Amino acid sequence: MAEIIFKAFLSCSFTQEDKEIVNFFKKIIESFDIEPEIYDYQEIGRIPDKVKENIIRSDCLIAIATRRKKIEGSDYWTYPDWIQHEIALANAYNKPIVIFVEEGVKIEGFIEVEERREKFIRDDLIKNIDKITTFLFNLRKYLESTYQTERIQLPVLLRHYIHAKEEMLSRELTITRCEILMESLIPELEATHHSIELEDTTPGLSIKPTQFDFICKEMPSGMNVEPVIIQNTDYKFLWKVKFDPPLKKGEKVKYAFKVVRPNYRPYTYEEILERIKQGTYEYKEPICEACEWHISYPTAELFFEFEFPEGYEIRKYYSDVKIGEKTRLKAESESRRVKEGNFFTAEKIFDKWTLSLKVPKPVQGHLYYTYYEPPKATEVK
Repeated sequence: MAEIIFKAFLSCSFTQEDKEIVNFFKKIIESFDIEPEIYDYQEIGRIPDKVKENIIRSDCLIAIATRRKKIEGSDYWTYPDWIQHEIALANAYNKPIVIFVEEGVKIEGFIEVEERREKFIRDDLIKNIDKITTFLFNLRKYLESTYQTERIQLPVLLRHYIHAKEEMLSRELTITRCEILMESLIPELEATHHSIELEDTTPGLSIKPTQFDFICKEMPSGMNVEPVIIQNTDYKFLWKVKFDPPLKKGEKVKYAFKVVRPNYRPYTYEEILERIKQGTYEYKEPICEACEWHISYPTAELFFEFEFPEGYEIRKYYSDVKIGEKTRLKAESESRRVKEGNFFTAEKIFDKWTLSLKVPKPVQGHLYYTYYEPPKATEVK
């Protein structure tokens, strides 16, 4: 018996005709001291909270893609819709993924090349037993090799709050002010990082600061806290807050920074359409980001406010939440929480608009957005 029993989220069919196949794989998986867990809360096109929670808690995801419907005009079959969604979510949370594919099933869509697959034949499960067991043996070894690393990757700090305000001063300039109260969760925390990247490839744009100021408001006695710029280009600004000596577990630091930079957002509706036409804009629809904040550490409160110039008339403002910095899947339940909790507001006082996003306990690994549609050129003063 192995010292460690890993947990696998088993993504599979729940039909009676597939029960024997699922049980076959469950027994083999268990023989490698991997405990397969099934959560039957499937809904097509949506991942319920319970499924999401248990994927996150699992050490890996094992999918069994059995035949569902014959694809018209071909020799291939589809597989259960929810398996695709569960694979995507596991991928977003960097879970090891293995897929057992029934002969004739066509796998496509959101499945990265790193994800591993092995075929099986419904009427002759024993035929590929050597390949299946080798496959699971390698999975077990991989989980063992990453076991200590995964434990090291526990959260290193807690942000009690993030209070940020960005103001679009003009067509050419924006200014961001931010204050953060954080606490170390490990014995020695040397630094914490911040970054912003420009995804719009329109020529001439830049996010390179014209002014960068930093102040530490609260810190342990005898500690030096200072910013260190790592990369500063038109397309990426990466810097860290360095603690000397390293923060001890439970120690807190409150710091603030101010960044003045060129306005890279399209100022008018026509500018967006032109960038879309050129194929350089990050979106295919005429919207602008007011806020994009990735929750990379546990956080108690996120407050982001975006203020527009006087007389700048915005339209179609809304918020959104996505999962995973790379995959950016729609986070249905968190988006619903933001909406139902009225965490996003848009307010106009006389001739000045402000968008506010105030989220208690934002979810780690999620990205929080606010969007707006800019005015037409004829409406800009």
